[in-house]
Amino acid sequence: MIRDHITVIILGLLVMVSAIAIVLSQHNSRGLVTELQGLYQERDTLDTEWGQLLLEQSTWATPSRIESFAGNKLGMQVPAHDNFVVISQ
Repeated sequence: MIRDHITVIILGLLVMVSAIAIVLSQHNSRGLVTELQGLYQERDTLDTEWGQLLLEQSTWATPSRIESFAGNKLGMQVPAHDNFVVISQ
């Protein structure tokens, strides 16, 4: 009789421990899903920024832009044809 009561108490405790473990697991799972959604949003933001940076790079790297910058900001100019020096091997 006492043995049956002890068995029931032990089984009840195991059920409670199992229920608590399930609740903690669900809580951790929800936290991870929230974190994952935040990371997806950050990825999308970074993808957008990356696209904008690629567009900006292509704008700054055009030959006409480089030539304009070299002439206006650095005072450089294309040398005259008679100033070219060809170096042979």
